[in-house]
Amino acid sequence: MTRKEFLNILQWSIVIFVSLNMSIYGGAKFTQFGEISVYTRPLFSYSGMDIMWAFYSYSKSYAIILGIFEIIGSLLFLIPKTRIVGGFVLSSILINIILQDYFYDVHRGAMANAITYQILIFIVLFMNKEKLIAIIKSLAIDFHFRRKKIVLNIIVLICLLFILMLTQNAVGLLLNFLKI
Repeated sequence: MTRKEFLNILQWSIVIFVSLNMSIYGGAKFTQFGEISVYTRPLFSYSGMDIMWAFYSYSKSYAIILGIFEIIGSLLFLIPKTRIVGGFVLSSILINIILQDYFYDVHRGAMANAITYQILIFIVLFMNKEKLIAIIKSLAIDFHFRRKKIVLNIIVLICLLFILMLTQNAVGLLLNFLKI
């Protein structure tokens, strides 16, 4: 067996392992959290983990959406052409999970699993570093301005930022109006 063959098998082992486990966690989100009505004591009397579970129990839709993204990320991670995107989707979810597990004092086994999956994703991303570098280079934005037009460019930039800020406020007003 050549080194290249071994690394290919290693990558596929990691990808299948992470994807399978993250899909299981994603699927569990559909039934994992109970009813908010069971949390009747004063908030300070609950453990951090109980508070976090109450948060997810309050909005089961939120937990289900997270589960759907875990499954989507797993599927993207499985497909070689979308593996890097899947790695980034899963990383954004896993980093959030790791932080919640740490700050809400969730069972350390759950945090150990999330850290393990994240490290494995980093390994796969490293194994695909040439593709990752090419993606990053292709996304580079050219911010070079001609010196003669720099004042005009700055004015246009400030105006566009102001318009975006107004748009953001308008969306907030619309959501308040629609009671969303």
